[in-house]
Amino acid sequence: MTRNLDVRIQGDSMWPTFTDGQMLTFQETNSQTTFEVGDVVLALHPLKVDVLMVKRIHRIEPDGRLFLTGDQPDPTSSEDSHNFGPLPVSNVRARWTG
Repeated sequence: MTRNLDVRIQGDSMWPTFTDGQMLTFQETNSQTTFEVGDVVLALHPLKVDVLMVKRIHRIEPDGRLFLTGDQPDPTSSEDSHNFGPLPVSNVRARWTG
């Protein structure tokens, strides 16, 4: 059984889609969850302990890892897979239900 998680956006990396302070509802994922390009996910940051980030799946690598990006048109305004590379699906905790 999955549960819903309310998440408050912090920062501008997902602007203009989502704004700083906006509340979103995510649904927990599990090993059976399938993802598609365009999904917005809540994922563990690979370099910062206990930090969760909201990002969009930009592409799915041939090995199944996810290349995540912010929606911000300025590429320097989002810390994402451009900085740390594709993430394993196991880093994803939830998907936006919007």
